[in-house]
Amino acid sequence: MWSVLSSRVHSYVVSVFIALIILSCNPLLCGASSGPAHDFDISSVPAAPDYSNLSCWAKTPENPGKEPVDVLFFYPTTFFGNNNWNQSIKEAASDAKIPKWIRSQAGVFSDMANIYAPYYRQATIYALDAPAGSNNHRSLDVAYSDIEKAFDYYMKNWNEGRPFILAGHSQGSNHLLLLLERRFSDEALRKKLIAAYVIGWSVTNEDLKKYPHLKISEAPDETGCIISYNTQTPDASMSIVRKGAVAVNPLTMTLTKDNVPAGKNLGAMFFTDDGNVLYIPHYTGAKAVNGALTIPVPSGPDFLKPSYPGFYHQYDYAFFYCNLVENVRERIKTYLSRNPSVK
Repeated sequence: MWSVLSSRVHSYVVSVFIALIILSCNPLLCGASSGPAHDFDISSVPAAPDYSNLSCWAKTPENPGKEPVDVLFFYPTTFFGNNNWNQSIKEAASDAKIPKWIRSQAGVFSDMANIYAPYYRQATIYALDAPAGSNNHRSLDVAYSDIEKAFDYYMKNWNEGRPFILAGHSQGSNHLLLLLERRFSDEALRKKLIAAYVIGWSVTNEDLKKYPHLKISEAPDETGCIISYNTQTPDASMSIVRKGAVAVNPLTMTLTKDNVPAGKNLGAMFFTDDGNVLYIPHYTGAKAVNGALTIPVPSGPDFLKPSYPGFYHQYDYAFFYCNLVENVRERIKTYLSRNPSVK
């Protein structure tokens, strides 16, 4: 099966991993230029999005309200720009990588929920290398402000009382975690939250202690909780796992430290530009070790290449795709059965 689709999948996957912004990645190691020649300047920030305008959304449902559940999805960084510290909404709208990531990641929700994905003024990769608190790091604050604004617009104008899922990857998940920390002490919001898939970014013990309203998934049918993990081999040459990270194993959706065999993997999914999908059942096992989700070095398909040896960040969704689909279905079913009065 691999040989049939590998040639078509190859160009997509290679272009994706080259294009993927890896959170905390050093730009020099990425073989890119040194970034904007000027320091971050608030006066040069692109215009803020107006989320009442559908052109500021990368995806909205064709039939809003068709499903009983909504998903708000925040895509990973795709911006290597070195002319400015933040991508403009106009640039985002013409960025072909964004719909590819939405298709291949938010696709896990597509058969069960109404999906909303806002464009946002994502920070360039070079901001991700800037020290926290530095001037250039403020470009991440700009990006987060859009995430919060999009969430508020969605809640006020489109939610209509439905329960929802929040999800993201990489920089998108970084902003999602901030949203959960800053806004979800509100009990009314927490009651509507089915789950938050903060994938490709770490939730730490310190985060959980500082924000006691945050909960990590301990069971596959738990609601109102966070699913978070970062995929790598035990000897990966690159890691973005934060100190004190707590990893949920996507094969069990628990905090088990046991090795979960590949037999529990319902299937990996790799997407092609022409709409085809490569499905590989029982693709890999996984084990949580020191906050990282560790896997054996995957074998085949021939296009599979980590951006750094042992670093499989760009495949966080793909390797466990079918388990994620099944888990989303289970959590939605559980939530709706426990909350029959919810619209």
